[in-house]
Amino acid sequence: MAKQLRGGIVRTRWQPILMLALILLVFAASYGASRLLSGSIDQPRIAPEQETSSVGAGAAQVSPPFRVSDFTLTSKTGEPMSLSELRGKPTLLVFGYTNCPDVCPMTLAEFTQVKTLLGDNANDVNFLFVTVDGQRDTPQVMTNYLDGFDESFYGMIGDDETLTRISNEYGLVYADDAVFDDHDHADGVADNHDHAQDEYSVGHSSPSFLIDQNGFLRTVFFFGAKAETMADNVRELLGESA
Repeated sequence: MAKQLRGGIVRTRWQPILMLALILLVFAASYGASRLLSGSIDQPRIAPEQETSSVGAGAAQVSPPFRVSDFTLTSKTGEPMSLSELRGKPTLLVFGYTNCPDVCPMTLAEFTQVKTLLGDNANDVNFLFVTVDGQRDTPQVMTNYLDGFDESFYGMIGDDETLTRISNEYGLVYADDAVFDDHDHADGVADNHDHAQDEYSVGHSSPSFLIDQNGFLRTVFFFGAKAETMADNVRELLGESA
């Protein structure tokens, strides 16, 4: 039975599993190669005519840097917010969703470590989380989630039209999975949570992105990149503007 996906994609019953498996396989291969070669990674195409070169374990530098498209979304405060408003400071950006069980909280935890490593320079950097699950991640949900990591972290609520428009610049891929009922629990035990809200998953790409003070994409951090690597790349940008 076919199901309509965001962006007008039609999938069959098995396509969600195959799609997510393919996404995970690609990222596992990319990260595994970077770890195996001590920082040397394949050179993925981030945007047309842009290439990457290794700048540390799990990181790749975009060469030449390119200015990412501006976009405006609802912020975690409920007000419209544009990416261009963050210019003037480097920005660490990651896409995800608040109910993500592992990748997103681990990445945001790395962001908090980056802030700590930067010390007095931490206020010169923006940290931005853009949810790909705009139907569930309301401003209040985003605020509660991000404030659990750091109240200064910015949050933006993505919509399908905007995310589709910018997806090629970030290699962004995401897709909703099914919502599970009580009888679908692996252990057969139901709990008291609101299952319509809690029991679902959204397959999504996992890299983080370092955008410089002028809005140019400079570095891609694959999932698993260390906070020290991120902090070193941020310091380099701060040094350029000193």
